[in-house]
Amino acid sequence: QGSKQLLNNYPVYITSKQWDEAVNSSKKDGRRLLRYLIRFVFTTDELKYSCGLGKRKRSVQSGETGPERRPLDPVKVTCLREFIRMHCTSNPDWWMPSEEQINKVFSDAVGHARQGRAVGTFLHNGHSYYEGTDHPGAQDEVFNRGMQDGSAD
Repeated sequence: QGSKQLLNNYPVYITSKQWDEAVNSSKKDGRRLLRYLIRFVFTTDELKYSCGLGKRKRSVQSGETGPERRPLDPVKVTCLREFIRMHCTSNPDWWMPSEEQINKVFSDAVGHARQGRAVGTFLHNGHSYYEGTDHPGAQDEVFNRGMQDGSAD
């Protein structure tokens, strides 16, 4: 199959075919490349049931039932971060994402996985529409408001 090890000191592999797809589809943008690599390196379940990078402190009373969310495998995360930096450094025509942008790609990927979408389906200009993954109440509000309007007559 030709597995490609991303970085020598990390046990993280993707197939050559995945690598070609990632590079060819990324248009020399480190964020896009990272997006593809996340999709190849993590399973949807790993993303879905994680708390992303574990940076945000969530309150224990968030009412989320089910298994406690764990941060994504730090070895894979570090490997991907290092790899993107290295790749963009050695290919100066590639766009090098900032630390914040890298973190955002990871949290977007988790949000997408939770919504049952493939991580790679991005809508326009690489901006996802769900900037508010952390405010699940927002939609309900609109929905409830609609209900009250209807009951006025």
